Amino acid sequence: MRNGNVMAETEVSRREFVRLAMMSSAVLMSGVLTLEGQQLTPHAQLRELAPGTIRPEGWLRGMLEKQAAHLGSKLPQVSSPFTGAYWAGDEAYTPRKPGQEWWPWEQKGYWIDGATRLALVLDDEQLLEQATQALQYTLSHADADGYLGPQKFKEPKADYHRWPQSIVFRGFTACADATSPSAGMTSASIVEALRKHYLNDAASYGSPERNVINIETILWCYGRTGDKRLLTLAENAWTEFLPKAGDPEFGDISAERVYADTPIKSHGVTYAETVKLPAILYLYTGKEEYLKFAEAAERRIFDHHMLISGIPSTSEHYRTTTSLDLHETCDIADHTWSWGYQLMATGDAVWADRIERACFNAAPGAIRKDWKGLQYFSGPNQFLATLNSDHHPEGHGGAMMAYQPNPGKKTACCGGNVHRIFPNYAIRMWMQTGDDGLAAVLYGASKVKTAVGKEREPIEIEQMTNYPFEEQIHFKIGASRAVTFPLYLRIPGWCRAPKLTVNGKPMVAQRTAKGFLVVRRAFKPGDTLTLTLPMETAVSHWPQGGVGLEHGPLVYSLPIQTNWSQVVEENYSTAEYPSWEARPVSAWNYGLALDGTQETKGVDFTAKSQPAGDNADPWENPPTALQVSARKIDGWKLRSNPQHPEQKFTSALPDLSTNKAGSTTERLTLVPYGSTELRVTIFPTLKA
Repeated sequence: MRNGNVMAETEVSRREFVRLAMMSSAVLMSGVLTLEGQQLTPHAQLRELAPGTIRPEGWLRGMLEKQAAHLGSKLPQVSSPFTGAYWAGDEAYTPRKPGQEWWPWEQKGYWIDGATRLALVLDDEQLLEQATQALQYTLSHADADGYLGPQKFKEPKADYHRWPQSIVFRGFTACADATSPSAGMTSASIVEALRKHYLNDAASYGSPERNVINIETILWCYGRTGDKRLLTLAENAWTEFLPKAGDPEFGDISAERVYADTPIKSHGVTYAETVKLPAILYLYTGKEEYLKFAEAAERRIFDHHMLISGIPSTSEHYRTTTSLDLHETCDIADHTWSWGYQLMATGDAVWADRIERACFNAAPGAIRKDWKGLQYFSGPNQFLATLNSDHHPEGHGGAMMAYQPNPGKKTACCGGNVHRIFPNYAIRMWMQTGDDGLAAVLYGASKVKTAVGKEREPIEIEQMTNYPFEEQIHFKIGASRAVTFPLYLRIPGWCRAPKLTVNGKPMVAQRTAKGFLVVRRAFKPGDTLTLTLPMETAVSHWPQGGVGLEHGPLVYSLPIQTNWSQVVEENYSTAEYPSWEARPVSAWNYGLALDGTQETKGVDFTAKSQPAGDNADPWENPPTALQVSARKIDGWKLRSNPQHPEQKFTSALPDLSTNKAGSTTERLTLVPYGSTELRVTIFPTLKA
């Protein structure tokens, strides 16, 4: 980046920040994003509220605070490339191989966006200042023609020269939309800088493949400026992109392929990032062909690749759904982000169900409970997780399954991208509806302050619950007077008999075809609605005779007692934030003895009161469990490397024709998937 006018280096008072933010062309009205009184996404069924409008509480706040205290704020001091000044002047990087100059800027960009959103939902000024330093630098060092970013990427060339921008620019959009301005930046300055960058850029946004992801920010900028040249740029980029799709790594989403009922042959992150774009195009244009394309592309994921944890089998590329299949942690962030756009475009609660399942199972199941390490690859069955136990097909024996502050070392993306998962869940818990109402789309203890009804009257709703560890969710209305508006409450697809009371009295509410209960009334200050979502135990079936157990939105696993050992890897971990290896010290080789005619018979759900104080984290001390009968299977052991017998791997489900189960039946206690690190989730089935 060139040296230019350094706005970020000028001290401006916080009062001046607020004054400048009020001058922005993007007007924030009580948490609802508008442009001169009009919604920014005119064809959305549901619309996002501004970052900072929703304040998480309960276990979600506890998790976010733990994230902020550890890797959320410490990663830039712990591991390369996050320790580098990428996006803040550092351009001294020798690529690993030709065409990958973009790599460190991509990784740092993930952290910048995630940490910025984390700071916004927690109202953490110190973290916000840390996370946005690179954004301030980038904004204040724009070229005269508006280009934002490293000089080495400015001239178009045959690599992903605009892919890093698409990642870090999301941090800009969060700051511009937030309820509180960020130091050194205003909404107006961000919007204008991005508009100038895109309209003057000589790069193609239709190719190479990942450049097209910039459509997301181009349309965000269009929505806040009304500059139709940006809409034209976005639509032309999509049109240019489609005929070029078909690259063996990043393609498989051309028009003739996306409607096929076949497994996906594509890179998971790239596919998830790309197929959200037609849904976003629909939000701004209303063209049905865009939405049809997006839904067809998503359907292939759910038809062919979903794992029990709620994320598709994506050990880099989409794969099968056996007990050994894995998902990249980046895919949790990117698929749930993509599904959020589907939720807004369609208004269908099924997309919120999918976000919820991934965030309650796959996400905490890939992260150490102290937020000091995470896995690059994580899966339903992982009997050990060491620096040489990775069993995915392309990286056999690697370190991708160990718990590290920056897993994968030079691959590194998950170490930054993990920070987007739960802040984005919090930001999207509540959404505005087209009839001036409010929708609770993702559940959890929280407070939302916004405006509702035809007169845009201010309101606060406090959501009190320990969901998903309990069935009841209470909504307490806070307002200065009675307010009339529709309140939408999501009914998860797994819930057959929801119940609703208002101030303790049963109420019958309208049930929509898209999975919501709608309460239309004049809400008085202090009114309390209680939604009860009865949870049932279910058995799901998987390849090779495998079964899994679920209760409500949670998947249950056998936790394997773990022996942890620490390794400090130069440049990638420290004594305080080491790489962690996990080895099993308890038996795991069990098959479930389920009733052949009624599979859930004999599977007992138990719940206990949530501990208080330091033990209140339900992911560390789960308050719910399933009790199930099981028998050990002789001969089901860790698999060894024939060339190096000391090297072990998680093994596939056993062949019960040669591996016999013992005669002694035991009662196992299964806990939520997200509260485990080593686990068995997909079990072989035995006759009861």
